[in-house]
Amino acid sequence: MSARRPPGRPVLVRHARYRWDELRRQHQVLFPEGVLVLNESAAAVVRLFDGRSTAELIAALEGTFPGSDLGGDVSAFLNRLAGKGLLRDAADT
Repeated sequence: MSARRPPGRPVLVRHARYRWDELRRQHQVLFPEGVLVLNESAAAVVRLFDGRSTAELIAALEGTFPGSDLGGDVSAFLNRLAGKGLLRDAADT
């Protein structure tokens, strides 16, 4: 299996969706093959998947968490989601 690169304007693929599960008190990405449970940091990233570029997404997070250099962590997370086939580019709609 070849590694997938994250798109420039990441959004979840059409068959995946983010949700807050009130019963389990956890953030999740649901997709036909399963559930990905997210921590607070990952949920903050996924909630910003609205068609903005990766650079804009990182800038928004760094604005929320001043003094943080989040580029590497966000890129690693996007690579993991892309590797699972859960991201697409918003420009491809």
